[in-house]
Amino acid sequence: MNFVKINKENYEECAKFIYNEKKDYFDYLFKMNAFEIIKKALLFSIPPFLMQNSLVCEENGEVLGVLLYAPKDAFRHRYEKWVKILGLKVLGTGMKLASVIGQILLNFTVDDVYIISLSGKDISIEYELLYNFINSHDYSRILVDVTENLLNKYKTMNFLEEKKINNRLIRMTKKSKMKHCSGLGWDTHPIVKGRQLILGGIKIDAGFGLNGHSDGDVIVHSIIDSLLGVSLKKDIGVLFPETTVPEGISSVYMLEKVLNAINQKGYFPENIDCVVITDFKLGSYRDKISKNLEKLVRCPVSLKFKTGNGVYPERNLNAITAICVSNIISI
Repeated sequence: MNFVKINKENYEECAKFIYNEKKDYFDYLFKMNAFEIIKKALLFSIPPFLMQNSLVCEENGEVLGVLLYAPKDAFRHRYEKWVKILGLKVLGTGMKLASVIGQILLNFTVDDVYIISLSGKDISIEYELLYNFINSHDYSRILVDVTENLLNKYKTMNFLEEKKINNRLIRMTKKSKMKHCSGLGWDTHPIVKGRQLILGGIKIDAGFGLNGHSDGDVIVHSIIDSLLGVSLKKDIGVLFPETTVPEGISSVYMLEKVLNAINQKGYFPENIDCVVITDFKLGSYRDKISKNLEKLVRCPVSLKFKTGNGVYPERNLNAITAICVSNIISI
């Protein structure tokens, strides 16, 4: 998953997301061919549909979602360019646009930003877009005008309903700030013969593995608990009870499910620090494990290996323990 701006290669797919989020409203505003008008507005960067004011989530070349925004100055310039795509329709539609923009600018300061569209394949993509937007900008407040069918979506993302703009749109706002919190996770599994040792999703050449209902990946288990406790107030056993999940289940699969669940509640890992206690030498795997985990959680992950100096119960290859602290951003 990567983030880019709207460009000449992806603008048509982005226009579909923008149009489909508020289809009925855009049909009312532009009458016929609303989708085509939005496409052209993006292509020619007609205010406020400016390519540079966008964030697009892509994966393997596929557009997964788009956030199109406008600071106050984006509403004040170059409206004569609408004539290029509206022609004579600019007389009727232009009056509507002027009225809509006037309503948008009510109680809109230079420190605010307006979301024209926040649309993705699912709520987790939309939350990911919103998180990356807030994380990379310094606005004080986010404004959005939504149709009634979008109220619940934006309420889920902690937008507050303010007032009716007109008989079609409702103004919602959200403070553009992040909260920081930290979670602690810990897990221990006994060492047994006849199993593959997997740590951080990486197969380790050890001649033994870790006993457990899952694949026994103590690093991933400790990360999962550190994320769940501070976000959903749960632990790994609640989400993945042994009575229902298949034996040998992949811990990486569980982590992916957990990340999706916490992202949908507005929680995103910022950095993760892990300590692994074992007298089995793992130093040569440090970079491989870290890079694999960073790819999964999309944040920096550090690893430290400790033997316990023969004092801890993990000595003599009895077990492996992982302790993890995750710093998390909530939006």
